[in-house]
Amino acid sequence: MSEDEQQQEQGRRVSRRALLGMAGVAGGSVLLGAGGYVATRDDGGPAASAEPFYGDHQAGITTKQQKYLHFAAFDLRTMRRDDVRGLMRDWTTLAADLTAGGSHGIDDPRHLTVTFGFGPSLFDQRYGLAAERPPALADIPAFEFDKLDPAVSDGDICVQVCSEDKVVALQASAAMQRAGAGAAGMRWAQEGFLRDPLPGETTTRNLFGFKDGTNNLPLNDAARMRRNVWVSADDGPSWMSNGTYLVSRRILMQIGEFLPEPVPIQQMNIGRQKGSGAPIGQKHEFDPVDPSKELPDSHIMMANQRRPASEDERILRRGYNFTTGYDAELSSPTGGLFFIAIQRDPRRQFVAIQTRLSTRDRLTKYIIHQSSGLFAVPPGAKPGGYVGETLLA
Repeated sequence: MSEDEQQQEQGRRVSRRALLGMAGVAGGSVLLGAGGYVATRDDGGPAASAEPFYGDHQAGITTKQQKYLHFAAFDLRTMRRDDVRGLMRDWTTLAADLTAGGSHGIDDPRHLTVTFGFGPSLFDQRYGLAAERPPALADIPAFEFDKLDPAVSDGDICVQVCSEDKVVALQASAAMQRAGAGAAGMRWAQEGFLRDPLPGETTTRNLFGFKDGTNNLPLNDAARMRRNVWVSADDGPSWMSNGTYLVSRRILMQIGEFLPEPVPIQQMNIGRQKGSGAPIGQKHEFDPVDPSKELPDSHIMMANQRRPASEDERILRRGYNFTTGYDAELSSPTGGLFFIAIQRDPRRQFVAIQTRLSTRDRLTKYIIHQSSGLFAVPPGAKPGGYVGETLLA
């Protein structure tokens, strides 16, 4: 049997198992999806909103960013490597079912994705994985003005759940938590959302009212993804080939201090016009930045200095807004940005960028970094396999 035929047969086995897990779904028709998963729709049509789960890369990275996020970090409760392997097998099977729709109360997945990552603590002495820790998974250094809370930072494993439907994201995250309860306990979690773009706009806005993500890496640029996002076989270790690295930062935005500033001051701090999103001195959002018209310590210039070396530093951003209510002590509504940076090597990308931002960025006086996480996101799984198999098998 050829390798392709073996994969097809594995996909059929996974599908049969998924069928058994969906017994009792009333009125649903069952279809075999392209990724080897099962999808159902009450109308008998294809599950058009199902994202492929299996592939060379995990979904939820270059997938078009969905509106809602539920991000959770887990600590393992077991000392046995076999249990970690079993957990990832169970989570992979469940994630494939959830993203296909038609099970666990999710009929329409609304572009649901589930993405897994391994934190540095997974590579301690518990599971014999210390020698497999990637050099790029080096601890993030402490930055000036950080006020990190260890209780909501780090973790052995992260599970990123995204969907166009908030309820779907929460249901999927709850199902993952239940399935892992014997081997893993939730350390911390964060919800997030994207604001709908204003009429005539394509870029969403953050809680300061500015467009956020104008200069993000293009998801459809395969060459750029290879250069800045995907780990190559030459990067090492071999188990991370086709994977990537994820840095999360929970950033409190001091809305009550920033918004009262005159709009021209806000714009000079950011480096973009608040209405159009255009760089200072330009007319349109996607016009090139002219460094001669920007303050050298503006946020836009500290994040990307527009030098040849800057191209290798660029990261894929998948940040989400969050709100937490009202802080009586600050006399201000509270919320901010749950920043997610995806990259090929955090040492030369996120760390290099954040080192500048933490010392010279004019925006620093209005934000507080409260949480930090670093995770190695392994490659995707094949039907019949599981995420993390390249490391744990």
